[in-house]
Amino acid sequence: MSRLIAWYDAHRGPRTIVVLWLSTRLLILVILAAFERFVTGDVFYYYRKIDALFTAGLDGTLVEYPTPVVWFLWLPYGASFGSRVGYLVAFIVLMLALDAVFCYTLWRAAGRRHDTAIDFWLIFVPLIGPLSYLRFDMLPAVLAGGALLAARRKPWITGALTGLGAAVKLWPALLIGSFMSYQPERRPVGLAFVVVGFGLALISLVFGGWPRLISPLTWQSDRGLQIESIWATPLMVARALSPERWIIEMSQYQAYEVFGPGVDLWVGVSSIATLLGLALIILITVRAFRHDGSTAVAIGFVVLATVAIMILTNKTLSPQYLLWLGGPMATLLVLRRHAAPDEVKPISRITGQLLVLALLTQLVYPVFYSGYLGHHGYAMIIISTVVTTIRNLALVGFTVEVCWLAWRFLGADVRNKTALIHRSD
Repeated sequence: MSRLIAWYDAHRGPRTIVVLWLSTRLLILVILAAFERFVTGDVFYYYRKIDALFTAGLDGTLVEYPTPVVWFLWLPYGASFGSRVGYLVAFIVLMLALDAVFCYTLWRAAGRRHDTAIDFWLIFVPLIGPLSYLRFDMLPAVLAGGALLAARRKPWITGALTGLGAAVKLWPALLIGSFMSYQPERRPVGLAFVVVGFGLALISLVFGGWPRLISPLTWQSDRGLQIESIWATPLMVARALSPERWIIEMSQYQAYEVFGPGVDLWVGVSSIATLLGLALIILITVRAFRHDGSTAVAIGFVVLATVAIMILTNKTLSPQYLLWLGGPMATLLVLRRHAAPDEVKPISRITGQLLVLALLTQLVYPVFYSGYLGHHGYAMIIISTVVTTIRNLALVGFTVEVCWLAWRFLGADVRNKTALIHRSD
């Protein structure tokens, strides 16, 4: 193993990055074609909705997503001239392009070096699996990572990317506070965020109307407990012991939800957890504003904590949500060269944790998902429940740690931080 690592270190460079990117992405496509073709369902759902756009109207198309998502998902439709199979191919190519652009951006941001951040990204996406290219969550992941990358030198880009992320997935709006706290001159960040984010909201209102503008929020609030979410875990464990007491069905919200005793209780718990999570995000952001001179690493932990809290507290936890963490994590690894000594080891530690989470998430879905649904007998219910529970507990531990690290590094000695910033510049 040591010889292999030494060989790899000796061959780092642009050519190695290109070869690894091509080979790992080809592996993802091979896995998709050979073992996981059934995960293409959401892409064909997008296709059906976009194909019926002119019949249903903008106010009746993909109402679970913000309006700009409809325009984004039309791109592969236009590129494929309305072909169903062509839409799938064009969609995957679009996600691959976002992946490649972000990898190139990491290389540029690392000083045109083969940095650890690139190794992380090259590994992280395959660990999530083909799902990375069969949902559009690659877009907010890349936007969040890019916004953090630009925060040091081009704050207006940070604001614009955050506004765009909020326009397509809502939750990135919660990042704007942390980005504004990082810059003494906050006008470029805030102004670009308002222009892009609120500008797209205004355009959405004009073309789709008020009900369509708020439909993603009402859709989300009406949903039940998705079976792989944190808050469904106690019920799914109980269901593994007594399968006859709980029913797993596809709901009207295009997700498998659990129905039976205790569901209302845990939906209520998840609602309280969401409010507490928002309160924690606000507290961390306020702390960031109070400690002028926060390092880029500290702000990176704030961003990562914000995303993790949003994933953890949600009563829905689709597997592609884990992608959201990958963009900021890769950026945090780029920023590690500017880190204080006490910030380096925690970055490495949570990087390893996130890679394990990515692998566990692919095991949850799609590897053991049919077993989780009860399609392969009682033994597979037990195995899949154990895997999902481990993943969820690991996600809780990861979230607690990144929140603690964000809080801790925001409170570090300002003079030492400022000196470090000047030295890194």
